[in-house]
Amino acid sequence: MEHFLISLLILLFFFLSLTLFILFHNHKSLFSYPNTPPGAIGLPILGESLEFLSSGWRGHPEKFIFDRLNKYKSDVFKTSIVGVPAAIFCGPICNKFLFSNENKLVTPWWPDSVNKIFPSTTQTSSKEEAKKLKKLLPQFLKPEALQRYIGIMDELAERHFNSFWKNREEVLVFPLAKR
Repeated sequence: MEHFLISLLILLFFFLSLTLFILFHNHKSLFSYPNTPPGAIGLPILGESLEFLSSGWRGHPEKFIFDRLNKYKSDVFKTSIVGVPAAIFCGPICNKFLFSNENKLVTPWWPDSVNKIFPSTTQTSSKEEAKKLKKLLPQFLKPEALQRYIGIMDELAERHFNSFWKNREEVLVFPLAKR
């Protein structure tokens, strides 16, 4: 009886080790192409989701991005959030690339995990939403539209300066700028 339990335990250990090896090996090969950006995928299934969520819970979700920008010294890096490998694009050059190709090279999408949780909100195509937004955005950024907003922005800035900055010897800029 003891020999049977020991052999069963060894077999179970071998099977578990083999499963973990295959899981980790396949996980690392997701980004094994020669021109991939620097970065880490993190743990299988979880990826770097926990780090991303914890920085968000602390009130600084941008810290996740800035930490990786400093770590990899690149405006593009790879990561895995909500179990899906992704490339993160940051900086003006990357924004120009994303917004100038009109969804020819990069297409917006939702991960399967998000589609399962929120099926009704993801029914409309991301391409359709991008086209609608692209049509609306120039109307807000026309010089005539911006001229209408200048008076409102000036009034808000003046009120802000009068209430928080006027007659002070010392001014806390960072907390006020974060608003």
